[in-house]
Amino acid sequence: MPDSIFVGWRELDLFNSDEEELTKETRSGKRLIRKMIKSHLGATEIRILTEKYEKPEVHFADFDISASFSHTPRHICGVISKDYIVGVDMEEISRSVNDRLKTRMMHAEEEQSLYNTISTIRIWTMKEAALKAIGTGLRKPMNGVKVEIKSDFLFSAVFDDGKQANVCSFPHSNQWISICYF
Repeated sequence: MPDSIFVGWRELDLFNSDEEELTKETRSGKRLIRKMIKSHLGATEIRILTEKYEKPEVHFADFDISASFSHTPRHICGVISKDYIVGVDMEEISRSVNDRLKTRMMHAEEEQSLYNTISTIRIWTMKEAALKAIGTGLRKPMNGVKVEIKSDFLFSAVFDDGKQANVCSFPHSNQWISICYF
């Protein structure tokens, strides 16, 4: 993965239990992104705008930063870059995907052998990271993204419009983390 892409991971912040889950996740994600920008890019005045189901907009000084975050019930992962458009997804390795959903997420040109070689939940994280990178998230169907293997941890995501991106996918603390960048 390029040096100008920064990844952060931590336990999900716990706020009031009566607070909506989305709010907890968004607040934790914004806090992680802010901390990463301060640490890696030296910025102190950071504006982060988030809207439900939208990719965060991050600005500081004269820069726009591409940022994304994902969570599981106990952890949150964030990715930032000044140079690349990025998206991230994270899921617990033990999570399963039922066969009907697997069939619906498969691209028409994907090889069945991909799903025999790589766990379906890992492919899920790659496709969702790619959809987050382009800003649609799961509002666009996963079968609009074709995953191709480049190496053990590097893949390509090919969108129906022909756009291509790289996806780095790796295990960390019993999670699959996939980072899409272009």
